[in-house]
Amino acid sequence: MKEFIIGIDFGKTNVRYAICENEPELKYYTKEPYGRGSAAEMHQQIFAGIDKCIAESGYDKEGLIGIGIDVPAVVDREEGTIVWGPDWDFLAGASLTKPIEERYGVPVVADVDTVMAAWGEQWAGVGKDCNRFALLTWGTGLGAGIVIGCADTLVCGGGIARHGQLAVQDGKETMLKELCGGDIEKITSPMVFDAADAGDKVAIAILDRVAVLLGRVCKNVVLTMQPEKIVIVGGLAERSKWVLDTINKTMKESCWLIFKGLTNCDVVCSELGDSAGVLGAIRKVQKVLEKIGRTNEED
Repeated sequence: MKEFIIGIDFGKTNVRYAICENEPELKYYTKEPYGRGSAAEMHQQIFAGIDKCIAESGYDKEGLIGIGIDVPAVVDREEGTIVWGPDWDFLAGASLTKPIEERYGVPVVADVDTVMAAWGEQWAGVGKDCNRFALLTWGTGLGAGIVIGCADTLVCGGGIARHGQLAVQDGKETMLKELCGGDIEKITSPMVFDAADAGDKVAIAILDRVAVLLGRVCKNVVLTMQPEKIVIVGGLAERSKWVLDTINKTMKESCWLIFKGLTNCDVVCSELGDSAGVLGAIRKVQKVLEKIGRTNEED
């Protein structure tokens, strides 16, 4: 019987379930939407997701040795309680982990999504090849294990969409007006990227401004941490070809530690795609099991 760990990664609208054994190789992976509700309703959704994960993967339920969960919220790591989260305040004060531990009889760990993604990158991504790296989650919001402040509202998915809405509202010549069917409230960040892909000058200018702001954020990360690399993960990471060059140029020209030759850093896009969070959640469980004397090996 093979032992396995389940990783669960909650985004704003979708949840991902994955299975690994010993190595960072996904034996099962799925992504589906989820609904918000009471603590009891959320746990029922998680139970259903875990049961489906085990059934579809073909693993024996008795081989489950741990579950890791990452959420877009601050978590009390000891109690598994949701402390605060801009999209998860509906669960504030509720333990995410205890009902799951009671149902499945295995250790369950929970942490904020940025921390879990960093564990994933360390185990299977950028962290394999460098001693120090920082991580930016770029999607619906912007995070780096800390709250970055007003930059979030300017460069995250909602901020990019807002730039597009203002451009159409101001009467600028852009295909965004056609993409949204004339309703500026329907403009999304993917539409801005799609317009840029098609050569739309307004959309390209929006992404250039976003890239400069992200470059300044990365400059401050370098001044604080001096990482060898900064890796971008999250829902917008796969579209980062539009911003990486400008981010790196802005960071390197404005960070005195870099232009004086005292340190070096490159901003790169994660190669793990949607799997960074689930891989990190699984890795975190492995670390907990090591502390209590368990190893994830075949019987």
